Amino acid sequence: MVFASLSCTKTADLGNFNVETWKGDPNGCKGDRAQMIDQIFEVKPKLLGLYQKSIIKALGAPETEELYERSQTYYIYAIDPSEKCDGGPAEDPRMLRIRFTALGIANEVDIR
Repeated sequence: MVFASLSCTKTADLGNFNVETWKGDPNGCKGDRAQMIDQIFEVKPKLLGLYQKSIIKALGAPETEELYERSQTYYIYAIDPSEKCDGGPAEDPRMLRIRFTALGIANEVDIR
């Protein structure tokens, strides 16, 4: 008998999005993520429908994770410097917020 292992996890195709630059600027402290804002808006629709593991593989671990009602989860990534940066947070910092269903599928991607 031959068994094939197929992954149900959809991989992220983020096109020209510079993943290394994104991951290299945790909490937005270096300002690289803020300079990527146009790329972030382009990639937003491509994140919908991805599983949590695919998002982590593509963007790295979130800076903040929030549990919401009915087992939904939010992953939050800082775009502008957050309170965790040496210089303190930017005024009204932007965040990339990804909401997941109880099954772990991204169903909302927002920048605030």
